[in-house]
Amino acid sequence: MALIKKSRGECGLSALKHPRITNIWSKVIEDSTGSLITRVVVESTGAFEYSADKQGGRIVLAGAGVIANMPEGSIEVNDGLVREIALAQTEPGRAVVEVHAEHPCKFNVEVADGIPYRTIITLDRSYIANLFKDKTIVIDPGHGGEDPGSAGPVNLLEKNVVLLIAEILAEKLEQASARAVLTRTGDKTVAPASRFQLAAQERAGLFLGIHTHSDKNSKVSGASTRYKPASRASAALAVLVQEELLKKLRVADRGVRERPELAVPGDIPGVEVEVVTISNWVEEGLLRSPTFHKKAAEGIFNGVKNYLATFPGIKR
Repeated sequence: MALIKKSRGECGLSALKHPRITNIWSKVIEDSTGSLITRVVVESTGAFEYSADKQGGRIVLAGAGVIANMPEGSIEVNDGLVREIALAQTEPGRAVVEVHAEHPCKFNVEVADGIPYRTIITLDRSYIANLFKDKTIVIDPGHGGEDPGSAGPVNLLEKNVVLLIAEILAEKLEQASARAVLTRTGDKTVAPASRFQLAAQERAGLFLGIHTHSDKNSKVSGASTRYKPASRASAALAVLVQEELLKKLRVADRGVRERPELAVPGDIPGVEVEVVTISNWVEEGLLRSPTFHKKAAEGIFNGVKNYLATFPGIKR
């Protein structure tokens, strides 16, 4: 499928009188240079004239002679750059797609012939890469080896599921130009003190513990984030991670609080994320899903990204 580049604001000729917009989706991918980009794809039954420009934090694609043949409204994305995509039929024959970006970014628009016809908005993610560049982040998948952690009602073990989430998070951080260091890479017993010492040895900028909650009451559910005591930076990081985790997972909010045992050395901000409650029947089921693992990692990543954007002084 050949791509035909269009400059900003240039219009493609309409092959059909009233093409329909049938689907909109987005994905984070690597471009030909290996850099990450967000690609927003507007699928339609044919070509339509459009203009595209930036209005504040929104990229607005205004289509003429086109009809929205899908529900209008917002599509949540939360990929770290794009918060949401909105579609509106502003008047007969005029549909507007708005891409809401959380950070500054360049964009371009191109089209691809075929079935469906595609109008493609590509957003540059270099702002995010610059946030993570030269940062070392230690990720601690809780428990391991002889310490299984908590177990779910159908015997899902905490040590196994948190490792899967930690590995996805590490991959996302590496893709974003950070250096990710795992405290364990398999089912190994690692002493708590050794986990914290690794953060100091690696001169980490952040320490992220990955856990699940467990409760004697199987009705208790939800996510929480705990933070290193007497550390304003850790508290701020915890609030931002919890906020983004809830956006991704749509589970109950068990809040943010101090964790006295989180003995991360020196001035390294540290948090411990309890992704959901493994003792809850429903949430144990969620923890068995690779899609859920990915969403949890994305939520933690987005929280860290927002922390780095809010507190840019972190050097390592």
